[in-house]
Amino acid sequence: MTLTIHTEEDAQRQLKVTVEVPEERVEEQMRRSARQIGRGVNIPGFRPGKVPYRVLVQRIGREALRSEAVEELLVPVFEETMAQIETTPYAQPSLDDVQTEPLVLELTIPMEPVVELGDYRSLRKEIEPVEVTDEALDEALQRVRERHEVLEPVARPAMSGDVVTLSGVGEVIEEESTEVIFDEERIELLLDAETTFPGTDFVDNIIGMEVGDEGEFSITFPEDSEDESLRDKEAAFSVTVLDVKSRYLPELDDELAREEGDYETLDDLREALREELEEQAEQQARDDLFDSVMEELLEGATLVYSPIVVSEELERIIDNLKDQVTRSGWQWEDYMLLQGETEESLREEWQERAEEQVRRGLALRKFVEQERLAISEEDLEEAIEERLERFEENEELRDQMREFFQQGQGLEMLSSQLVMDKVHERMEAIVTGNAPSFEELEAAEAEAEAEAAAEEEE
Repeated sequence: MTLTIHTEEDAQRQLKVTVEVPEERVEEQMRRSARQIGRGVNIPGFRPGKVPYRVLVQRIGREALRSEAVEELLVPVFEETMAQIETTPYAQPSLDDVQTEPLVLELTIPMEPVVELGDYRSLRKEIEPVEVTDEALDEALQRVRERHEVLEPVARPAMSGDVVTLSGVGEVIEEESTEVIFDEERIELLLDAETTFPGTDFVDNIIGMEVGDEGEFSITFPEDSEDESLRDKEAAFSVTVLDVKSRYLPELDDELAREEGDYETLDDLREALREELEEQAEQQARDDLFDSVMEELLEGATLVYSPIVVSEELERIIDNLKDQVTRSGWQWEDYMLLQGETEESLREEWQERAEEQVRRGLALRKFVEQERLAISEEDLEEAIEERLERFEENEELRDQMREFFQQGQGLEMLSSQLVMDKVHERMEAIVTGNAPSFEELEAAEAEAEAEAAAEEEE
């Protein structure tokens, strides 16, 4: 009993499928379902399992029996349909409608997206050399001092440079609304006008207060406040001082360097910090270039894909959040209540993000494919050895980490990193006009395949 299948591709790379199931097949399944049900019912005058079909139909009801049969047929009919149309779904197909009599199924099957990247090879950008300024290095050294600060409770009024513990509320009051911007039961603040509510006299109002003192005052945020929503607005505060501590920062010297880590002198620490800042700056520059190229690449790209792909990405985002919440010790329902959210509102909030991630993912995969970027066994082995250098003194841990990188999640993570490294390198080569041509890439790929084939024969 052959299925009758009608297919039509829509404008979003989806195959709309209508499946008509022969009535004989439905009737046959109804009889099988009736026999199965009949084994578990007692009807006077009939032995279990020997009840005639017509009697079972009268007892169960034809509509209920047909519903049972339809439910049993859904999976095998779907599998047969997929086998006949010979289309590999790009994402999970959806069952859109079921008409029970006659039995007709309507399916949507997401197909492989169409991705055309356009002339991204003509992109050009100036690559600025990475530079770590003396100011950035001084800030890093200051953070080292702050990590080794010494705080001591004092029985005196708060002074500039102290750390105070406050409780209280701060509100921006406007004609039609009140916005709470400060609501703390206990918070430590450094009395430094350049870092705590900068550009206001918040710190000046706290200086001179002692433990137990309560104060009410107002401040006005500057027109260049980092928080644009607070610019030129006035806020009223009501606070209580819970604690006052003096703050001592150690001198920048060799002793501090030794306390910070495996450094003999302050110069050693300074050089290590400079190298760290250079690595961070280089990574930031790589990320900025990647984002910039991806943005322009997407502007010139044509992408056609099923909305189901976005729905799956959105579910993945929600599932990841649920996992993070539960791993932190929260119940998902409690977290949602605290945030004042519902799953529906979260989906609305993150719909655009899911759409963007799908677009970037499709474009990136196409870029990797067109640029013939692949990692070899040698690439993997070299990367593994590089990551194992830090474990030279612990052979057992070294072996465990090697095993981690050679399979499962570790291998997947490492492979992803290596591919992205190649993506960054190729993007830089493209925007500086130094990328190999597609013809050169094709020739290199053919040569590598030939060498691999020859090695296999040997």
